[in-house]
Amino acid sequence: MARKILIRIKRITSACFLVVTIFISVFYLQVNAQSVETFISPLHIPLELSANFGEIRADHFHTGFDIRTNEKTGYKVYASAEGYISRIKVAAGGYGKALYVTHPNGYMTVYAHLNGFVGEIASYVQKEQYSKQSFEVELYPPQNKFPVKQNDLIAYSGNSGSSGGPHLHFEIRDASGETYPLNPGEFLKMTDTIAPRFSNLHLYSLDVGADDKKKYAVRKNGAYYLTRPDSIITLSANTGIGVEAKDFMNSSGNDFGVYEFSLKIDDQLIYNIKFSRIDFSNGRYVNAFIDFGEKKRSGTVIQRLFRLPGDHNSIYHSLINNGKLQFKDTAYHSVEVAAIDMYGNVSYLKFYLKQKKRLLHEPESERPHSLKYDQQNTFNNDSIQLSFPANVFYEDLNFQYDKESGFANSRYSALHHVHDRFTPVHSFYAIRLLPRYIPDSLRSKAVIVYEDGNGQRASKTTRWEGEWLTTRAREFGNFSVMVDTAPPKIVPSGMKQNKLLTGNSLRFSITDNLSGIVSYKAYLNGNWLLMEYDPRDDQLSGFLPPDLPSGEHALLLIVTDDVKNTATYTFNFKK
Repeated sequence: MARKILIRIKRITSACFLVVTIFISVFYLQVNAQSVETFISPLHIPLELSANFGEIRADHFHTGFDIRTNEKTGYKVYASAEGYISRIKVAAGGYGKALYVTHPNGYMTVYAHLNGFVGEIASYVQKEQYSKQSFEVELYPPQNKFPVKQNDLIAYSGNSGSSGGPHLHFEIRDASGETYPLNPGEFLKMTDTIAPRFSNLHLYSLDVGADDKKKYAVRKNGAYYLTRPDSIITLSANTGIGVEAKDFMNSSGNDFGVYEFSLKIDDQLIYNIKFSRIDFSNGRYVNAFIDFGEKKRSGTVIQRLFRLPGDHNSIYHSLINNGKLQFKDTAYHSVEVAAIDMYGNVSYLKFYLKQKKRLLHEPESERPHSLKYDQQNTFNNDSIQLSFPANVFYEDLNFQYDKESGFANSRYSALHHVHDRFTPVHSFYAIRLLPRYIPDSLRSKAVIVYEDGNGQRASKTTRWEGEWLTTRAREFGNFSVMVDTAPPKIVPSGMKQNKLLTGNSLRFSITDNLSGIVSYKAYLNGNWLLMEYDPRDDQLSGFLPPDLPSGEHALLLIVTDDVKNTATYTFNFKK
């Protein structure tokens, strides 16, 4: 009897387990189907892109779609799916005005470079700005404050932040909302029948002590791109492949980033990279994926199809020898590079490669300034100290340093040439400079200044450590100490003192000569007034309250730079 009961219990348990398994599977399929099918375009105009996911940008991969808005601002922006507004950010740079919507299917959508928010959202943001007396705010509304349904109007497209022109930047992220942006092309379907195009092949010599590459033009021949010549002999025993390739779409004249590259040698896959998702924390590894120096010198983007030793990005797959070619013979080998777009259009580049092995360079004796990429490194002399954390470089570095000791009138130190600006640096390193004598009255105005060699200067936020000035940098180039004693300049734009002001808008130009503007305040008749700063054109703008009475009024502006030089300006006007 007990045995029959036990058998019956086992059958019931198995049946329950089967039901639960089926339920979980169906639920997962429904959620997964929902996540793919229910997102819609956030604009009610034809979906045309000016930039796609994974494109090469300065120091990062592009993490969304840039949707065209016909070079205009003010298009209505709609929620791509049901959810709630979980984050609102307003900043002078970056994404500018941005909304973040969390969805019940475990995703988040982001709408950036907005011109403004709609209705209650706009009122909520403005109230918080006045409460904090700050244009820049980052807000996390309660989950029940701004629920949205799919296709609800939430904002208006714009050109705010670091945008280069009117458009909507749109992202779809994973459940964390902050870690993994996903390729929107996997959610929003577009018509695309144009395959990527190759333009040039580059072969890199990776032998010890070698530092050269050769360029080969390619031509399309039927289904393939071929090199000229189609059979190549290289003297390198270790070879890396780089390509110039771009993607194109039916609905746009722009060129785009390629979704996927693969490399095969004699039909064996040795390298694959696919832009289906990107980890924000790995974005700067773009400088290892491309030939950083070539992009700096000529603007040409060469995608490396081999991984540098200090490149720890997680987007590489099927790597054999990190994609580097090391043949065991001197025969010709078939090389095939595939460039694939989001919608399966593919182009192939084919050629034959033979390594006519030369004697490898003997490992060079350890140089005084040879820096290992995976170790902490320091460099010190009598007037400069550098501290490099491990993994700040992508490969070992034969570090170069020089200085010009003659003091220019504007400099309070030697001009230190720290390696060269064509070598990428992944993360921050510490730099300390010993200036020549600076009077006590000017010490608080001293800053370390970076010069890129093309006449561009950028001040670094600097602090004193004893007699040394210290800051951190994420680039190589020229560094020196300067003193900033000039306050910012404030000039009204299209407005005159003590005159009748027509309209309700205010506009000023605010500039600084060195350390840069870090804060500004505006007070209308003694009350704080919301003003918006756009560093792209040095403009500070705002609107008068709609209930401002007629008569004489005074607007006080206070603008401060990074070393606390402060400018004040009172603009008197009539209404």
